[in-house]
Amino acid sequence: MSRQVVRCTGLAVLCVLFAVGWEAVRAEPLPSSLSLKLRFRKETAPGSGRWHTLNQPAEWDAKKTAVVICDMWDKHWCQMATKRVGEMAPRMNEFVKEARRRGALVIHCPSDTMDFYKDTPQRKLAQAAPVVAPKTELQRWCRIDLAKEAPLPIDDADGGCDTVPPDPNFKAWSRQIATIEVHDGDAITDSAEAYHLMRQRGIENVLVMGVHTNMCVLGRPFSIRQLVQQGLNVALVRDMTDTMYNPAKRPFGSHFTGTDLVVEHIEKYWCPTLTSGDLLDGNEFRFPADKRPHVVAIASEEEYETNETLSVFAAKYLSQDFRVSFVFGGADATDNRGKVVEPRPTPAPNGTLLPALVSRPTSTDKNDLLGLEVLDTADIALISARRRPLPTDQLERIKKFVASGKPMVGIRTASHPFHLRDKKPPEGRADWPTFDADVWGGHYTNHHGNAKEGPSNLVTIAGTSGSHPILAGFPTAEFPSGGSLYMTSPLAEGTKVLLMGRFGEAKPEPVAWTFTRKDGGRSFYTSLGHKSDFDQPTFCHLLRNGLLWAVTKDAK
Repeated sequence: MSRQVVRCTGLAVLCVLFAVGWEAVRAEPLPSSLSLKLRFRKETAPGSGRWHTLNQPAEWDAKKTAVVICDMWDKHWCQMATKRVGEMAPRMNEFVKEARRRGALVIHCPSDTMDFYKDTPQRKLAQAAPVVAPKTELQRWCRIDLAKEAPLPIDDADGGCDTVPPDPNFKAWSRQIATIEVHDGDAITDSAEAYHLMRQRGIENVLVMGVHTNMCVLGRPFSIRQLVQQGLNVALVRDMTDTMYNPAKRPFGSHFTGTDLVVEHIEKYWCPTLTSGDLLDGNEFRFPADKRPHVVAIASEEEYETNETLSVFAAKYLSQDFRVSFVFGGADATDNRGKVVEPRPTPAPNGTLLPALVSRPTSTDKNDLLGLEVLDTADIALISARRRPLPTDQLERIKKFVASGKPMVGIRTASHPFHLRDKKPPEGRADWPTFDADVWGGHYTNHHGNAKEGPSNLVTIAGTSGSHPILAGFPTAEFPSGGSLYMTSPLAEGTKVLLMGRFGEAKPEPVAWTFTRKDGGRSFYTSLGHKSDFDQPTFCHLLRNGLLWAVTKDAK
């Protein structure tokens, strides 16, 4: 057989194989469902003001799902808003393409730009939807309703622009940003036509994304408040949104913390959220300017009420530099004396959406750290727990985090967080008796009593440690702490003592130190953390400095 024939035969075989393979690919059915990880909030106890962050998987029928793109304009009157829309749009387009590929209806909603689209088939598709009687009256703008939700957690009264705004009469937008593609079968509207179209198409579920979270994403006639009140299952794609928030206004955190707070508000009162990674690569989009490390604070102890004091501390001292998540123990309805806390009046959360989430019971077991999955995405952990033998999977999650070499910071009872005193854990629970030595390099055995008069613990800088970055601004004179002095010595090799404490004639004890762990990670621990310590800026700056030091790789 000639070489030419062999070549032709081989080429023919390749062509056949390619054709068969291509037909197989074409014949492969597209996924018809959307596998989502829905995140929502549930109050730890009625009126507590603290909320568990919980997750629940969901499978949504793609053909019964709409994706609403809210006000992703080509230009905004606020320069930074325009910049962030441009940064977010490519990822949003990929998410929309994937949702469309699976069969979801895509509705583009760039408000006040309908003239640009008036002759397009996508615009005509929305206009042609027959009017359907709504469940409740349709509104052109759904304003905040304090009977259903708390006030927004940010002050946006100045318009929320974090750059110098132009003339207020300046009209910026003319269309949706071109990065987000408009395809055949999509719809374009900026009114309640979206609702009528959804009902015509048998839509039951809606994924909302776009800008701005505190304004249009909540209030537009095609967005969260309106659609939830119409009985649709709604979820916000939380990494595909942005706020109009100026950090010069309350609560004076970073711009991105403002977005986090509004997302949290939505999870409490309106609907669950998810990330774009649920349909794409499993990752969460972050704006390039958002450099905040993610700190997860585990607060599960009654004696010092750090479930309250740490929340206040984080809001005041961490909101500029950190992205903060909290994990509380299951039973969070008692005070430090075990008395049940009386509920305080709070706005009633919206119960019309996803009853399986709203009615989902939370644990009443104080040894159950609800929502601990958030630790998987943390850059640093802050521990304030006391004698909590945990479910095995939860303790393994904490061990995995520590073993990864990520930084750890602990206060007060974090020297004995995950084991009982001289007891084995209950059946089905696991403990970590050597946590103090392994993670902090400590040796807690007990604590001294409280003084009848005056402070029970006088704290001062240890030796020449005053130049350490954690002690920046710490007074050179003795600092009184409201808590009793812990017996923590001798410390392990690899520790550096920063503060010493004394009580009466007792031997002085280390009160704060750093530690380089066997896994190479860095730790900072202080036995301070009494409730009254949080009233003193000196202690709050010490704890903030400890967190900043722990996540700064080149800090000494």
